[in-house]
Order: sequence, then C-alpha cells, then structure tokens
Amino acid sequence: MSSELERRLEAAFAEAPEPDPGAGEEALHRALRALQPAAPARRGLRTAVLAFAAIVVLLVIAAGSLAAAGALHISIGAKPKPHGGATQLALPKGANGVAAIVDGRLSVVTRDGLGFQGRPVNAAALSPRALYIAAGLGNSIVALAQNGRTAWSHPAGGKVVSIAWAPDGFRIAYVVDTGRHFVLHVIYGNGIHDTTIDRSVRPVRPSWRADSLALAYVGGGGRAIVYDLGHLSHQLVGTTAPVTRLAFAPVGRKLVVATPDAIVIGRKRLATGQIEALGWLGGLPAAAVPGLNHAIVRSFGSHGQRVDNFAVPGPVLGFSGGLVVVRTPTRILAGWGRAKTVNTLLPVRRSAAVEDVAIG
Repeated sequence: MSSELERRLEAAFAEAPEPDPGAGEEALHRALRALQPAAPARRGLRTAVLAFAAIVVLLVIAAGSLAAAGALHISIGAKPKPHGGATQLALPKGANGVAAIVDGRLSVVTRDGLGFQGRPVNAAALSPRALYIAAGLGNSIVALAQNGRTAWSHPAGGKVVSIAWAPDGFRIAYVVDTGRHFVLHVIYGNGIHDTTIDRSVRPVRPSWRADSLALAYVGGGGRAIVYDLGHLSHQLVGTTAPVTRLAFAPVGRKLVVATPDAIVIGRKRLATGQIEALGWLGGLPAAAVPGLNHAIVRSFGSHGQRVDNFAVPGPVLGFSGGLVVVRTPTRILAGWGRAKTVNTLLPVRRSAAVEDVAIG
C-alpha cells in the first residue's frame, strides 16, 4: 500500500469513535474527592486502616471502569504468567507483521517492534502493512492497534468466526455465527457503515480481489459467490460442487477454489484429491495435500500443469503473505516455498490448538 493510502487509512481511524474513558476517569475523580478528609482532629490506627482499605476498593472499581473502556490496565499483586506459557512471536524477514491465535489467545508482533499477547479472540486478520488487527472479541468485531489498544469496537450480533481485510485497507469482511445462520458482513476499516451482504453463508474465510472491489465467499448452498461492491451484485462462479476453501490471486482476477476432492479455477480442474490448505505461492495457485507426518505442497501453472512439488515437515496451516505456514509438533514455521530459509514463528506445546496464523 502506498504512503498516500497509509495516510488515508490512518486518517480514517482518527475519525473512528474511541473507547470513552470519561466515565472511568470521572468515577476515579469522584472517589478521590470523596476521600478527602474534612480536617479531622485526630485519627486512630483503626480509622487509618479503614480509610486505606476504602481507597484501595474505590481505586480498583475506578480502574475496572477505565480498563473496560480500554484506557487502563492494572494488576495488583504478582504479574500473571502468559496464558499457556506463550512465547513471543518472531517476524519473518520482509514481513510487516504476524498474528497467531493459539488456544484461543491472540499474539501479534510487527516490524515496528510493537506487539502483544494473550488476548482471547475468535478470529483475526491484519490490515495492509499490519497497521491494525481486526479481531472477533466476544460478540463484537474490534480493531486493535499494534500495541493492543482498542481503536474501535462494533457489535456483531454473534461470534465472529472469520475475517478478511481488503488489500486497500478500507473495508473488512467478516462472518458471524448468529446461532441459526452464518451471516456475511462488510464494515469500513474505521468501524462504520456495517452492511449485511448475505444472511446465509458457510463459515469459510472470505477472499478479497486484488483491486478491493469484489469479494468471494461460500454461500449457504456451498457455491462460490463473488460480490461486486460497485454494482452491488452477486454472481455464482466456478464449480457446482460444494466449496471448502477459496482464494483470489494477489494480482489480477483469478479465483481458485477447493472442493472436497479437487482444486478448480473457473471450470478447469487443476488437481484431484484431498486438500488441507489453499492459496497462492509465487503468483501461482498452490495447495497442500496431507501426508502421514508431513504435507506435500503443489503449485500449478496457467494451463493446469504442476510447476512445483515439495514436502514440508507437518500439516500446512495456510499460505499467507507469500509464505507457507506449517505446524510441527512443537513449532509454527514459515518459509518461502523451496527456499532453505525457514523461520520459526512461535514455539508451541504439542497439545496446543493453532487456530489461525496471518502474515502481512
């Protein structure tokens, strides 16, 4: 994204409603004013102890109000250990940021040296250049700054199960589990103008076209659908078989989809068999085929011919930011295709559930 677009995105966030700390600050000031003594003549030890206890209680209450507004984080006593012994994420060379959800907790690190860990979320996605993180928090979608500060929050009407941030940074697509249906929404990158796009979809991560003017998703019937934002139109595309994954090319308009037993572009089958991950690698459609203790990554040319075929040391979590993201028993790895340089993003326990990894 150009520096001009970055400035526009920052300006858009500047207009977003900030969490209002006013109520918490006012409560804190009221508490302190109420505790000012009316010039008592003498005070015994018992009175002093009770007054100190009252101060602590009122400060904790006020701090709770500020923390709820995103304005204050406070800890009394020993600092709690990170959830599940989490370790700081490492940033691959050339990336702007990494976000990972492990055991329901979000960890983030950015090129600017900022980051945070341990926040409970359902889903997450990085904005262009990793300036912000969109996340499902409770029954809301929120935007978090690089240091974890809440930039804005919007009620989603249910649990947010997948999120995709448009390449130009100005829109976010997200899927909500309402309890009866999965619903697709699009909201502006500064948290306003939330729009319902489809009230019956499948919980598959949407994919934005490179120009950010169209969005692909899986409808309730299992078909791939492209929603054109300029014409406000829906178009069924590709195969009639149920779609399990889909991904627009990083450049151009090609859309690759996976069914339970094939990879398809348009109506052309690139390969058959079970697929555990789908995306684009080196500008080519790529898929990962599961193995016993490893996976095979394959990429395909414009005529469906296999261009590359190599093994990786574990299940593939996805293709993100041009890298292959792999889970081994004790690590999350990322590498540039066959390149010998492999980055350890995060050490994890064998029992840890790695739910999502995004590299921007």
